[in-house]
Amino acid sequence: MATTGPTRRALAAVAVAGCVTGLAAAAITLMSDHPASRGPYPFLALAIGWGFIGAGLLAMWRRPANRAGLLMTVVGFAWFLASLSGSNVQSIHTVGLFFAALWGGFAVHGLLAFPSGRLESKSERLVVATAYFHVTVLQALPLLFGGGSRGNCPECPKILAGLSSNDRVADALLILQRAVVVVLGLGLCAALFRRWRRSAAPQRRALAPSIWCGGATAALVGLAAASDSGDRYTLSGPLDWAWLVTLACVPFAFLAGVLRSRLHRGGAVSELVERLGEARGPGELRDALSTALGDPSLSLAYWLPDQERYVDGSGRPVELPNASSGHASTDIRHGGRPVAAIVHDNSLDEEPELVRTAGAAASLSLENERLDAELRARLEELRASRARLVEAGDAERRRIERDLHDGAQQRLVSLLLNLKLARRKTHNDEEQAAVLLDQVEAEVRQALSELRTLASGILPPVLSDRGLAAAVEELTSRSPVPVEIEQMPAERLPERVEVAAYFVVAEALTNVAKHAAASKASVGVAKDDGRALVEVSDDGLGGVKLEDGSGLRGLADRVGALEGRLELDSPTGRGTTLRVEIPCA
Repeated sequence: MATTGPTRRALAAVAVAGCVTGLAAAAITLMSDHPASRGPYPFLALAIGWGFIGAGLLAMWRRPANRAGLLMTVVGFAWFLASLSGSNVQSIHTVGLFFAALWGGFAVHGLLAFPSGRLESKSERLVVATAYFHVTVLQALPLLFGGGSRGNCPECPKILAGLSSNDRVADALLILQRAVVVVLGLGLCAALFRRWRRSAAPQRRALAPSIWCGGATAALVGLAAASDSGDRYTLSGPLDWAWLVTLACVPFAFLAGVLRSRLHRGGAVSELVERLGEARGPGELRDALSTALGDPSLSLAYWLPDQERYVDGSGRPVELPNASSGHASTDIRHGGRPVAAIVHDNSLDEEPELVRTAGAAASLSLENERLDAELRARLEELRASRARLVEAGDAERRRIERDLHDGAQQRLVSLLLNLKLARRKTHNDEEQAAVLLDQVEAEVRQALSELRTLASGILPPVLSDRGLAAAVEELTSRSPVPVEIEQMPAERLPERVEVAAYFVVAEALTNVAKHAAASKASVGVAKDDGRALVEVSDDGLGGVKLEDGSGLRGLADRVGALEGRLELDSPTGRGTTLRVEIPCA
């Protein structure tokens, strides 16, 4: 995205500052008495600084949120700052030596941060931290002990006095400095190679120019440091000229990488659009996106707005990956609504525009596949719901059988035995027979009570006789938690709807009493636009999930069988609200 307004003016101001700074640095170098200022070096130095500033400004203009362009620009200005060391003025010369290597820290950071603008691993952060330590602390230490020594440059002004004039300490620190440069060069090459290895094909095309050019520069700098004789003031030989030339190529490699990324993005999207026109069978859309993005591990997750979850192409639930899984996801929208997520390798995060552009090109196809996935998810849920209903029916029959066997059946057996005993006692002991008949009467009443209780557990008589309002009132009267009935329909609802609504209220109030630790609850049932709306709320602990128990899962199945919908809102510490919509037609 191109910048506008003040940002564009700011970039123009930086460009002017870069031109002025470069000309000033070139003037200092050309007027210097140092041996390094002779020959083509001043012009090569000017090209290096302006190259980095120009490449960085162009990248900042195209992608202002990316720090890679800023780092390239800073490298250019830091490079010109190092030109102060060529001054014939003692103080300016000394300041220039202190900052002579500062550009190297920013260059290492920029190479490892390209193209995303951020460092991706601990090893990369370690290399960058070491580089900054070298160009600041290690660069300054030899100078602090260099005193007035001018090394092998009699034309150079003396260094301002530091802590002491101790050439042995200064030379030892220079050896340490060169050793760290060698290690840094190896570390940078290794980090660039690791990035190349773990990148997908599209990223390799964009990274190739900067990785190979930057890696060559790092290797040559390391070799030059390893072979350095200790002269700080002259270009010691072919290795120095070689790394300067490759360094001059780095900003152009940076631009080539940006251009490759843009060209690849356009080509990939064009190829994707062409393949989308031919895609017909299942999986072809995924294959087309995988090819366009260069990621064989790519997968698709489709968003179901009614259920607020993602599913795969078969309708099975899927979870989007977390950061530690090695994969990331990019949401795709169509008409302003989320339709799917592209699950891709983490390396594609370096080119988010490519993923979003490919997703936008495929958004209509993704919407069509989302509808198919939603249908499959509903069929899958219907199959699972039927299985659960069958299982619940079998369990309920086993419970009824057990209750009848352990309760009413045993009592009727006892009743039969007592009747036989009473018949025998009728002729011989009328008083004992009367006692036995009293026991029979009591057992008959108890058996009837147990059978009524059992029958009410299956379907309460009050629901059939007097309707949902009376049945709910009876439920609330038995609840240990105070329940307020906010609303009830004035007319009877269809029988199957009333039964479902009754069990929703019953199960919800049971959960409130057992688990919610609530001080009050409320129940409301209404009829609106051909739908029955049931809502049960409490002020308890919250944190309830639909998957927590078989009771709520069974309610969802019962409601789903009537083509209804169940919603659960239960934030932790803020109570629970259960809402159900059931068509009345």
